[in-house]
Amino acid sequence: MSRTLPLSRPKAGTLPFALVLAYLVVVVAVDLVTPANLRLDMYAALAPMTAAAVCTYPQTVFVGALDFCLMAAHHGVLPQHMPVVNRVGSVVGNALMTGASVALARLRRDEVSLLERVRVTSEAAQRALLRPLPLRTRGVLVNGFYVSSQRESLIGGDIYEVVDTPYGTRVLIGDVRGKGPGTLGAGAAVLTAFREAAYHRRDLEGGVVAMEQGLSRYHRSVEYQASSGGAQAAEEFVTALVFGTEEDPAAPVSRTAVSVVFLDCGHVAPFLLGPDGGVHELEQEAGLPLGLGDLVPQQRSARRVALDPGCRVLACTDGVTEARAPGGAFYPLAERLHAWAALPTPELLRRLRADLDAHTGGRLQDDVAVLVMERAPAVSG
Repeated sequence: MSRTLPLSRPKAGTLPFALVLAYLVVVVAVDLVTPANLRLDMYAALAPMTAAAVCTYPQTVFVGALDFCLMAAHHGVLPQHMPVVNRVGSVVGNALMTGASVALARLRRDEVSLLERVRVTSEAAQRALLRPLPLRTRGVLVNGFYVSSQRESLIGGDIYEVVDTPYGTRVLIGDVRGKGPGTLGAGAAVLTAFREAAYHRRDLEGGVVAMEQGLSRYHRSVEYQASSGGAQAAEEFVTALVFGTEEDPAAPVSRTAVSVVFLDCGHVAPFLLGPDGGVHELEQEAGLPLGLGDLVPQQRSARRVALDPGCRVLACTDGVTEARAPGGAFYPLAERLHAWAALPTPELLRRLRADLDAHTGGRLQDDVAVLVMERAPAVSG
């Protein structure tokens, strides 16, 4: 399922070009049948300017050249009764309008090219940080979507990852304080530490300690750069939910008893969706966010739940629960899940994504990430 909003890219087709040409022909035809003292060349000059806004660069050059030739011939060369000053003024005026239109079209073409390069670069960065959903391991399937609140930005402050390890599946969903590309450094530090710790630390608590250490190293690096006259230091913290499955690797997937352990680091509580459509919020005493763990001596506590056949766990960032309607009302996630809990995962995600847009009027105030974890279906043959 798509998790991002693509960059908007201006596209020009044959219809706008045909309409601009039709407009130019109509203006010239009307000008030919009206009295000579009625000057319509100023209206014809709108054709290349319009083409610069809605047509391609070659199309704009063609329209500009055609407009200049027609107006120069009609008002600058053919009518011998017109004063020389008027002829020269017509030719020069149309030349200036045509030149400005071509220059504007070229700037627009260069902007489209720049947007394309930015899009390619953003997609490469996105693939490096966040892999496309759905993601599958031996025991579970994780689907979802991701949307950045920043217009024409593919990645922001929310993070997620799914790792298949010798100890079971490890799933992370997190939210860096703030939003947009400025949060990428802290998010990348946490993701890198999570991916490494998932393979080398059996328990979730050890993985969380590793993520806290990775974020601390990132903060020290930023502080050093700031002291050297570089980027301004920032102490970002990261709310996160870390899931770990406990599976019997010798048993077939379809018969494996999957137990899910999750550890809350100041994040939004997940939901357990039952096969009968029941919805239960998995409340847990929330620990401090990553980056603030050294403020208290005790470790964050974990909770274990059974992921029976047909059950799913839905986790999201606060971009969902704190999404506001134009009137200020928060998004009623629990209410929506009670209505949609029996739907297949792809349909549930599609409705949730569309309903968020409808609730906010298409204006998300924060980045949004949603993950749905369920038992992986058995692979035949």
